[in-house]
Amino acid sequence: MDPNNSKTVPRENTPPPPYDEGPGIYPAGFVYSNDYTTQHQNFAPECIIESTLGPMPVHMFCPTCHNYIITETDESPSNEAYLCCMLIFIVGCTLCSCLPFFMKSFQKVDHKCPQCTSYIGTYKP
Repeated sequence: MDPNNSKTVPRENTPPPPYDEGPGIYPAGFVYSNDYTTQHQNFAPECIIESTLGPMPVHMFCPTCHNYIITETDESPSNEAYLCCMLIFIVGCTLCSCLPFFMKSFQKVDHKCPQCTSYIGTYKP
């Protein structure tokens, strides 16, 4: 007699699944095998061209519209050019204070996609 007054439920006599079978459901793109070294994901090869941005337009794939493009560039003075201009002005050489705005080493170059006009990156020398 059970002291807790609980009823016992009879168990079914079914054997457990064999160990050589894997689970029945796998994500799409996976290959299942019993040996662990052959599990891998199937994927289509993708052509990735990594280019570094520079002062000139660059041939590349746009990360937004995925078209092969030549970037549009836009030069503008960097923050260092403004800082250098103020320092030269404070020192007293007012006529030379505009020189940093014409020097290539103080110019930043923004790259944009010509098709979707998305910003790609900035080159700073």
